[in-house]
Amino acid sequence: MKKKDHLIRLIAGMLAISSFAMCTKNNIEKPISPTTEAASSNIKTQAISTFTYTVKPSDWMVDGTNIPAGATIFIPAGTRGSLLFKNLKGTAAAPIIITNQGGKAILTTSVTASYGFKTQNCSNFKVIGTGTASVKNGLVVNGGNIGMTMDDLSSDFEIAGVEVCNSGFAGIMAKTDPSCDPATWRGHFTMKNVFVHNNYVHKTGGEGLYIGNSFYADGVSLSCGTVLPHDIVNAKIYANFVDSTGSEGIQVGSAVSGCEIYNNMVVNPGMSPFSAYQDNGIQIGEGTGGKCYNNLISNAPGNGIIVLGLGNNQVFNNYILNSKSYGIFADSRYTPGPYFQFVNNAIINSQLGGIKLNSETIPMNTVINNVIVQSGGSSLAIIRKSTSVKLTALNNYITNDVNNVKYVNYNAGNFHLLSSSPLIKAGQNTTAYGVSFDYFSNARPPLSAFDIGAAKY
Repeated sequence: MKKKDHLIRLIAGMLAISSFAMCTKNNIEKPISPTTEAASSNIKTQAISTFTYTVKPSDWMVDGTNIPAGATIFIPAGTRGSLLFKNLKGTAAAPIIITNQGGKAILTTSVTASYGFKTQNCSNFKVIGTGTASVKNGLVVNGGNIGMTMDDLSSDFEIAGVEVCNSGFAGIMAKTDPSCDPATWRGHFTMKNVFVHNNYVHKTGGEGLYIGNSFYADGVSLSCGTVLPHDIVNAKIYANFVDSTGSEGIQVGSAVSGCEIYNNMVVNPGMSPFSAYQDNGIQIGEGTGGKCYNNLISNAPGNGIIVLGLGNNQVFNNYILNSKSYGIFADSRYTPGPYFQFVNNAIINSQLGGIKLNSETIPMNTVINNVIVQSGGSSLAIIRKSTSVKLTALNNYITNDVNNVKYVNYNAGNFHLLSSSPLIKAGQNTTAYGVSFDYFSNARPPLSAFDIGAAKY
C-alpha cells in the first residue's frame, strides 16, 4: 500500500468520532510517522566532518562557537530537560546535525517553561530524529510554552523526524519577532531555506506549526515606532502529521517567495483557540505566496484553509472534510499579486459553504475543477462577498450527496474514484496552472480530458 493511501485510510472511522474523543490517542490508529528511510536519509550529511559533540545530561545550553561546520551533536537516549543551542554556524555544504543517539531522546519540561528546544543565532543546521523500525520519532519534545522555536536570527535549517506534544502554545515555531534592534527588521534579516517535514505534532495549546510573523503588512508597534517583520524565502512545510491543536494546525506568514505547503495531514485543529477565528486548519497568512497542495484537513471548527496571502497563491489537490465554517475562505487584506487559484480540490460537508471569496481587490479569483459536496443543502458551494469579487468558475462539480461522487469507499477513507464517477474526464485542462499531478502524485495526462477533484481516476 502506498504511504498516501495509508494516510487517507487513517481518516476511516475518524469522520464519525467526536473531536474530544480523537484527542485520545487510543481512539484512533497510531498516526503516521516519518519512516526510518526518510529520517536517516538526512543524517548522511554528517560524514562531512568527524567532529562530534555529546550533550551531557546536566547541560541546558550548548554554545556552538567552537563546534565546526559539518559536525554532529548527539543527544543521548533517555529523558532530560529542555535545551538551548546558540551560535551554531554550519554551511550549506556542511550543516551541523543535531540528532538522538542510542534510541529515543525525550526533552521534557513543564508548559510554563519558555521552550523545550530553542536555537539562538544559528544557521545551516539540521534537527533530525533518527528512528528505527519500531520507533519512528527518535527525538521527542514534550512540554514548554513553545515546544521547539527557531529564534533570534536563526536561519537555513531543517526539522524532521521529531515528535512535539503538550506545548502550552505553539508546537514548532520559526520566526524572529521584530524588536527595536534593527537587525530583526525586514530588509536587515531574511530567514531562508526553512524545511519542516515528517514531524508528528499534537496536543498543542496554540498553533501546531507557526512559521513566520502574522503581521506582514502593518508590522508591530513598539517604543521605537512601527517595525516590520522579516521575510522568509524558500520555506517547504511538508509531510507533517498535525493532530489536536488549540489553534491553526499549520500557519505560515511572511513567506514571500518559494513557499510550498504540501502532503500534510491536519486533523482536529482549533480545539481551544486563544481568540476568535483562530480555529482553522491551514492558514496561508499575510505576506505568504506560493503553493498549498496535496494536504488533507479534517474537522476544522473554522475554515479548512484560509488564504490571506500575497495574491500569487495556488491551492490545489487538497481534501477538506467537515469544516464547521467554510472549506476555503479567501480575503484580500494585502494582495499585490494577480490571483488566487483554487483548482482540483475536494471540499466535503463544510457547514457554511464550500468556497467563500471576500477577496474583492484581487484581479482574478479562479475556481476550477473542484468537487464541492454540501450535504446540508442550505449553504452555497461558491460564495462571493459582493459583485466586486472577480471570479472565473469553470467545471466545478457540486452536489448535496457525497455518494454521487462515486468514491470507492468514502466512509472507509478510500477516496479513489469508481469508473462510474461523474468527475472523470469532466474537468478543464489545468496544465497551464501547474496542476499536472493529483493528490496521490499520479500524473494528470496532458493530452486527454482532465478529471475533477483531488484524485484522478
